[in-house]
Amino acid sequence: MHRLSYSQFGEDITAQNLLRNVGSGFYVDIGAHHPLRHSNTAMLHMKGWQGVTVEPMLQGFRAFQRFRPHAINVRAAIHNEKDSVTLYKFRGGLANTVMKERAEDMRESKEVVGEEIVPALNLNGVFERHVPEGVRVNYLTVDIEGYDTEAILAFDLDKYRPDVVCIEIHRPDMLALGEHAAVKHLSGHGYQLYAINVFSFTFANIEAAAKELHIPRVARLHEVTERAAHAP
Repeated sequence: MHRLSYSQFGEDITAQNLLRNVGSGFYVDIGAHHPLRHSNTAMLHMKGWQGVTVEPMLQGFRAFQRFRPHAINVRAAIHNEKDSVTLYKFRGGLANTVMKERAEDMRESKEVVGEEIVPALNLNGVFERHVPEGVRVNYLTVDIEGYDTEAILAFDLDKYRPDVVCIEIHRPDMLALGEHAAVKHLSGHGYQLYAINVFSFTFANIEAAAKELHIPRVARLHEVTERAAHAP
């Protein structure tokens, strides 16, 4: 019997609600971590979806090779400029990051287990090299511990237009959410904020929403933030 959710904060429930009208879809899971634990795509995989997983840790990559043998599994970190980077590793793997400053900040609260040079590519490279030609990406999830915004800002949303994008954003100013760089970038390219699951923000492609996604008609992001700012 399947669990209700495999994600850390219920992101997969949000995804399934949005994508309920999509039969056998295609996902791209960036910072995939593990085939089951804290996975935003495990439930989609169990429904017969195909996809790409990108994970820098060898142990995690091997787990995907074993448990999702028909997926396109890539061992790599995400970086916009380099083809190899230092991965700062912490106990459990969830906090692993390519950002040195973030790693330094976390040393006081998390157990460091080492550093490793790993291959890297950017999001455009993932789509160019690993998404089969002509395949529509229904779900993109990005969870790369602090580098999420940099990665999405360099992503060509004019060329690659996933139906749904889930991205991790830490400690945003909720009263000025529309001014956050990642939110602004996605909103400016025709994506509407659909749900917030703690640190994970899910956006729906407005064009896809009108055709296939299960999405209610909701206020636009700038309307919500303006109301919050003027609330008594």
